[in-house]
Amino acid sequence: MSVVDTPANTPALTSRLFAAGPFGERVEEVRERVAGLLRQTFEPVARQAETEGLFPRELLAGLGAAGLFRERWAQADAAEPYGDPGLGVIIAEESGRLGHAGLSVGLSLHCETVLSVLTRYGDTPLLADYRARALEGRLVGCLGASEPTGGSDLNGVRTVARRTPGGWHVTGEKKYLSLGLVCDIALLLCRLDEGAGPVAGRLGLLAVPASGLTPHKRLSKAGTAALDTTWMVVDAEVPAEALVGRPGSGLLVATWGLNHERLSIAAQAVGGAARAIGLATAHLQRREQFGGPLMEQQALRLRLAELSSRLVALRFAVYAAAQGVPVPGACGTREIAALKTTAARFVAEVTSECMHLFGGPGYLEDETPMSRMWRDSRLARIGGGTDEMLWELVAGGLVPDDAAYDESVDLG
Repeated sequence: MSVVDTPANTPALTSRLFAAGPFGERVEEVRERVAGLLRQTFEPVARQAETEGLFPRELLAGLGAAGLFRERWAQADAAEPYGDPGLGVIIAEESGRLGHAGLSVGLSLHCETVLSVLTRYGDTPLLADYRARALEGRLVGCLGASEPTGGSDLNGVRTVARRTPGGWHVTGEKKYLSLGLVCDIALLLCRLDEGAGPVAGRLGLLAVPASGLTPHKRLSKAGTAALDTTWMVVDAEVPAEALVGRPGSGLLVATWGLNHERLSIAAQAVGGAARAIGLATAHLQRREQFGGPLMEQQALRLRLAELSSRLVALRFAVYAAAQGVPVPGACGTREIAALKTTAARFVAEVTSECMHLFGGPGYLEDETPMSRMWRDSRLARIGGGTDEMLWELVAGGLVPDDAAYDESVDLG
């Protein structure tokens, strides 16, 4: 069933899903339809994608044909670029709940990172065409920022876009290009070279076709095997209208996409943690040890209860963030950075603890999914911005309470 197969008594999704709050009958109906659609598209391709280490394009094609991406970005444009953030976090949460993180991350890169950028900044006919096809799942996009010489340090970008009579000549390397082997276009952060112009040496984001990307090395990762990640050599001629946003605004444009990616990562963490806790709970209830179910062991059930309690708080925070994204000043880069780092560290802890609660079988890949989920969860602390980079953003917003300090602190 498609997410757009809306029953007659259900409001259309073109009004924001969380408009009346993140809970209630309508939200749960949409969640059920989204979850069903994701299961239908994930399950037939997950095993092969894990084995081959290649993200399945047909997954995005199926979701696009079902109208999921259009619903996520319904009525969005440059002036009102948010679409439906509530639906976005439901998609991410339910994809994370399926336990195939490589597929979830690939879906997020296309649906949240790339489409958010093309929606707000894709103001040329070429970029508008890319967006239209991406919404339908007929075009796969990815974002490339990190390079061999520096991952998190985007000021060290060395990929260069040189002005030509017809547009730009882009040359360089991008090391961690996820979806790079299956994409049609890659949005690449480049250093602009226009001679002595006012933006010379500043950053720009350019849409580069896959024909301009040559694999240097397929990267073998600790987890998320279904998400291909490649070290790419770039050599491409692109037209002037391939520049996304204004010249020199590349970091700003990329950050817009990364903010959406980070919120999606937090929502995926909610789904992934819920799956791990659910599996561990079932195991403790069924596994007989010491004369009864393991759930009778107080230390074990209280550990699960503690993790579950923190999951409740995290889920509420993610939903509140989705409500706040369209509200000026409510949920910006720093708030999303704080949420993403918290969620990423939490899901890593949950998957580790729940794997441990399975005992030996938790460490066996042919008996339980726990070790794979544990490995996959580790990416969340790196992808979309490392903990340390995002904490620096949070630290930059720390505000001293001088009045309270003066009133209550006396150091002599």
